[in-house]
Amino acid sequence: MLKSFKELRENLLVEKDIKSFKVGKNVVKITANKNKFAVFINGEKLDDSFTSAGEAEKNAKDFIKLMGEELDL
Repeated sequence: MLKSFKELRENLLVEKDIKSFKVGKNVVKITANKNKFAVFINGEKLDDSFTSAGEAEKNAKDFIKLMGEELDL
């Protein structure tokens, strides 16, 4: 069966957005790349070696708590 253009394009995307939320004034975005999850805080990549979205979210919140509410990344 032939794949549609949309299906082919989605397969080429490396990272897919999973979740976005705010912690204080900081914007957190979690993306997935195959079986690894990455965390971006205010557009800057924190890490990309998490095994689940829940682990990535917890680590992002812990990082912001450690660094304080105001981050200038």
